[in-house]
Amino acid sequence: MRLSRILFIGFFISLFIITSCVTVVRKAIGFKNPKVESKESVMAYLNESDPTQQTYFMKIDKVKDSISIYKNFIFGFNSDILLFNRQTGEKYCYQGNEECSGVQLTSAFQEFETNYSPWPSDSQINFKNFLSKLENEKGEPVELSSLPQSDYYIFQTWNKYRQSQKYFEEDLEWLLNLKKDSNLSVSILFLNTDLLDDWGLKKGKEFPIKLKKKGKSLSMTIGNLPLEYELYE
Repeated sequence: MRLSRILFIGFFISLFIITSCVTVVRKAIGFKNPKVESKESVMAYLNESDPTQQTYFMKIDKVKDSISIYKNFIFGFNSDILLFNRQTGEKYCYQGNEECSGVQLTSAFQEFETNYSPWPSDSQINFKNFLSKLENEKGEPVELSSLPQSDYYIFQTWNKYRQSQKYFEEDLEWLLNLKKDSNLSVSILFLNTDLLDDWGLKKGKEFPIKLKKKGKSLSMTIGNLPLEYELYE
């Protein structure tokens, strides 16, 4: 039996979406089995949508480390607003009552002081730690000095499989217009969460996913990772 099957057989995750947010439902409908990408194919996709933008990538602890790869994959479904203060390094959280992430994000640009405040000072989630998990398209660490000068940063996760390119381009335009119309000193930094061949996966191979929607919840069953090679056949 393959090593990955020994480690991950029966791996199951339930993704609960307690919201009627149109964006979330739309992305669930457009979801398809992820394919392993290269940074070059990801950049080509982004450039086709908007050549003025760049993106950062998730790192893993070790090549072919299945645990790290699964963690990065699950992170791609994160709906939390990743908003950081450049000077203090604090992560800011939404304090309002809206459950839709799109509404929460809009309020960051329009009514930031009213709707957002920093996490407790003893929180382990801070800007420095978050940056240490990222790299640029050349595989280099992401340094604070290399980022645009802003008081705040919002990291927007994206990937090729979660929605169609049409909807991706619409989201890009929506986000950039929010920033354009805002007085907040903030930069939007795009963070790609596709599965990458740099992680020791077979480029072009699919990662099997079963996604079922029932009411306001989604259940997702995931299969074995398409590793570049297996220890046992």
